[in-house]
Amino acid sequence: MDTNDKIYGGIYGVAIGDALGSTVEFVNQDFIKKTYGKLTEIIGGGWLNLKPGEWTDDTEMTLAVSRGIIENKENPFSYIGKEFLQWYKKKPKDIGVTIRTVFEMIRNNRNSLDYDLSDWLEASKLADSILGGKSAGNGALMRTLPIGIVYKNPYNIYDMAVNIAKMTHWDIRGGLTCAIYSLSVRNLLDNETDVLSSINKSFDLCEEISDGNNIKELEEIRESFKEADNKNPTGYTVDSFKCAALSVIEANNFEDAVINAVNLGGDADTIGAIAGGLAGVFWGFKAIPERWISKFSEQQRSILNDIAEKLSEIMTQ
Repeated sequence: MDTNDKIYGGIYGVAIGDALGSTVEFVNQDFIKKTYGKLTEIIGGGWLNLKPGEWTDDTEMTLAVSRGIIENKENPFSYIGKEFLQWYKKKPKDIGVTIRTVFEMIRNNRNSLDYDLSDWLEASKLADSILGGKSAGNGALMRTLPIGIVYKNPYNIYDMAVNIAKMTHWDIRGGLTCAIYSLSVRNLLDNETDVLSSINKSFDLCEEISDGNNIKELEEIRESFKEADNKNPTGYTVDSFKCAALSVIEANNFEDAVINAVNLGGDADTIGAIAGGLAGVFWGFKAIPERWISKFSEQQRSILNDIAEKLSEIMTQ
């Protein structure tokens, strides 16, 4: 499969999973079954009362990370941070409590959009303390796809994934799930033909790269996969990663993977976005149903196309 098709598939996959899942965000499976039978169409609504095809913070922050990396591939952190804050200034409909807390911490530091990585890490650590150590949400995982697309060296992917995650999510489990996911994306772009094998290789790489650190946390994430029938669609990054990854592993095509993910309910738009990104890279853009793509406006498609094209360009540099 053409690499560009995989990259476009990944970027569109995040947005598709987000737009489909937002309808059933924060409701349970019983409600979904009673109301929709099975949700298979992008119809908007949900607690945010979205228009069909409207996306949320999952896609917006993925685009922000993408733009920051496009601006400076070698040292993207301040550029990513600037994109985050510019988006925040637009008063988005939905933003997670961890991310909002970090944004407020860093804006209180000084009136600027220009902060380096150390500034972000300081704000993230402070937010983690304010939140009582509860910064292992999925808000970093939902935006990590571009890292696996652009970077090729596993050590570089690991460092970028962990540091970009820690800009808002201090808990190392956020960074580790991002690293595993991003490495899996890279494996699939490098023509790995099995999603589970790709993820298992990523676990092994993380253990090797972390050099004995974070073994307890990595083992927790790996062990969670052994209970495939127990999918808990919460905002906890380990739960979200498991739900999204298994939805892809257990599917036969892109459509089934994303439908499986969002019909778990719970944090459905984020889990859908995470699954959609992975599924899009695996099956490619051509595998995405046209009826879903058509729900995006011309402007939305132009944004996604531009980001996918530029990520593809800098990947080869």
